[in-house]
Amino acid sequence: MSDNEYTAARETLHWTHEKIGQTIGVAPRSPYRYANGEPIPEPQRRLLRLLVLLRLTLSERKFEEIVNQLR
Repeated sequence: MSDNEYTAARETLHWTHEKIGQTIGVAPRSPYRYANGEPIPEPQRRLLRLLVLLRLTLSERKFEEIVNQLR
């Protein structure tokens, strides 16, 4: 996932860097690094892509319910 993909994912999810980091289980500063072009580790990259796919296919309310259940 490139920095452009990360930015697109963040905009699609309407999430802050902090929320993405917390949700995909990385250090708080990592999302800022991803936004600046640092590669995202494969497990987190796949999870972020899955979250985007879920967001695109589910309503906002249902999506938030699912994410909250995963925490």
